[in-house]
Amino acid sequence: MSLYDERLEADLLAIRARLRLVSDRVQENLRHAVRSVLEVDRRMANETLIKDRAVNQDIRDLDHLCHLFVARHLPSGSHLRFISAVLRLSVALERVGDYAVAICRVARQIESQLPDAVQHNVGMMGEHAGKALGIALSGFLDGDPDTARISRGVASQTAAIYPYAVEILVSAAESDRRPARDLFGALLVFRLLQRSAEQAENTSRQTLFAVTGKRKKPKRYRILFLDGDHAMASKLAEVALAESHPHAGRFSSAGLEPRESFDPGLLAFCRRRGIALPADDAPRSLDDVLDVPRHYHVVVGLGVDPSRHFEVPYLTAVLQWDLEEDGVTADTGADDLYLALMVRIRDLMTTLGVRDEE
Repeated sequence: MSLYDERLEADLLAIRARLRLVSDRVQENLRHAVRSVLEVDRRMANETLIKDRAVNQDIRDLDHLCHLFVARHLPSGSHLRFISAVLRLSVALERVGDYAVAICRVARQIESQLPDAVQHNVGMMGEHAGKALGIALSGFLDGDPDTARISRGVASQTAAIYPYAVEILVSAAESDRRPARDLFGALLVFRLLQRSAEQAENTSRQTLFAVTGKRKKPKRYRILFLDGDHAMASKLAEVALAESHPHAGRFSSAGLEPRESFDPGLLAFCRRRGIALPADDAPRSLDDVLDVPRHYHVVVGLGVDPSRHFEVPYLTAVLQWDLEEDGVTADTGADDLYLALMVRIRDLMTTLGVRDEE
């Protein structure tokens, strides 16, 4: 090995060692932050707050080592990807450290132990978030994409617990006479632990990028259009979105009181444009399209308010488009309605960050 190669490897080892040190300290602080909440341990909370100062200094030192490496070696290929990923990870670790600090501040203000069910969920979310982060960081340091993928699965368990944890907290607020500050603090802790698990997912993606060069795939969205009868507007919106952004996700449409068949104007429009609807396609009810394994990212109401007709999942956004504002009336034909919908759809895709070429 040449002298240059020896120097390069030594610098890489120094960066890995510093990253491992930061990772261990951040994970320890997160564990202690959760314990301080569960045990209402103000002493531990204050000690963890102080320890975060050292973490911040370690992160600054890590960034400095990365910048020195770039200046000395002008890296390319896998070495450049590694340094780029480490710089992103330092941001993620600093955020997790900040989350731990915020949890400790909650622990210092809690007056008494939280209800058993709430404590149980705090403990579970803390365990899953910490485990996901630990696996993800080990995968990065070892250059193991398979370990990184495992971490994403563990992190998803934290996200799955969150909605139920919030429901239990609401129930506790209704049945248990307890200071509002304690319950609001628990809600903040739930959110911060979920955010910690999300940083574990980011770490996993950086591992895949550093090792394989693969970037995160563009987000794919599940979108539902809803109107009164599913005879024209909502189905036409689904068709327009599928035509303009076919790779943006999966799209559906439905009606509150669906007709037996689609409007003849819609069918004629599809024939003119060469759009082939499935032979068994027919208007569907909202109940039918809600029977899916996963939630919709966006539900768009066309002349109706979707939130009045079903319980909106935690991760679903609901929009209401008033097409009368665009000059659409009951007599508007399919061609003009299509153009009005396309303007709205393009605005929605821009808001979601979807590009036409995707």
